[in-house]
Amino acid sequence: MILSCIVNSFDNSNKIIEEIGSLSWISLINWIPFFWLFWSFEPYLKEIRVRKAIAKFLLIGTIPVIFSGFLQYFFNITGPFEILNGLIIWYQRPLSITDGITGPFNNANYAGAWLALVWPFSFSLFITNKNKFKKLITTLFCLLFITALLLTNSRNAWLGMFLTIPVIIGFEYIFWLIPLIILIGLFLTFLISLIPDYLRENLVSFLTINIFNNFPENSLSLQEAFPRLNIWSFSIKAIFERPLFGWGGGTFPVIHKAINGRWIGHTHNIILELAINYGILTSLILSITVFRYLEKYYKFIILNSKTTLEKIKNNLTFEKAWFASILFISYSHLFDIQYFDLRISIITWILLTGLKASMI
Repeated sequence: MILSCIVNSFDNSNKIIEEIGSLSWISLINWIPFFWLFWSFEPYLKEIRVRKAIAKFLLIGTIPVIFSGFLQYFFNITGPFEILNGLIIWYQRPLSITDGITGPFNNANYAGAWLALVWPFSFSLFITNKNKFKKLITTLFCLLFITALLLTNSRNAWLGMFLTIPVIIGFEYIFWLIPLIILIGLFLTFLISLIPDYLRENLVSFLTINIFNNFPENSLSLQEAFPRLNIWSFSIKAIFERPLFGWGGGTFPVIHKAINGRWIGHTHNIILELAINYGILTSLILSITVFRYLEKYYKFIILNSKTTLEKIKNNLTFEKAWFASILFISYSHLFDIQYFDLRISIITWILLTGLKASMI
């Protein structure tokens, strides 16, 4: 990444870098500090009790996110709310602007990503708690999570919610359960696209949020129904123009606007984003590394799944929840990029560090 910035800074043929100036170097803040975090936090995350404490703090910290979303949806209490002259912003955008509840986040997809990322830990507590009172509390907590996830109106969040269940309950079968869930989702998307416009309008009149914005109309072309296809196609062409070192960090919006006349914030795919910014090699190294950690963690859980001891089984359920969380955020970044929200990038690297540390 640093080499890419150096090369692009001295490459006179890269006019995009001239336009954005030092932004390419500033964008390294999104990555370099987290590489250090990944290395330095590992010794502290080896013990499962520490990882469980992190999960509990995440659950507690998500309560305000859920309730602010409910205030936003049911009571029309909206922001943005700012303190310290805008240094801290609690967005809670009006539903007339966003397609779903946002809570403190900038948009509903970010809120959905956060909720879906924390949701596996709530579900694992529901599975492992045998005490009747605690079971009641965890059941209520799960219902709050499900309601909030649905109200984000985010397809990624919905899929993350459903994927968690087979990962935690039927872990040994996830490689056929997950494709099955995705196929069912695609089939439902197709069926919903066949609903006539007049019927959609009647159904939407009962809801504050228009869920049909998540599903293409039957009359639309493939590119109109799925605009990300055009973004990905454009990104791939741009990548192959500068495959070795990329265009420099933060350049995609500038490139897209210069050629297409429209501002798009990112490529909506983390692999393409890394490749267009820093080159194909950097993208492959980081992507393959994450995939290898996921693969090893999966094998680690399978290896320990035959135990009959209750305590170890409960610990294993928690490990599955940790796996489900990082699996969701990895999958989610193939279709959108929530990474540039600092809260999500921090917890993503903590989860990835814990995943690696637990296998040592």
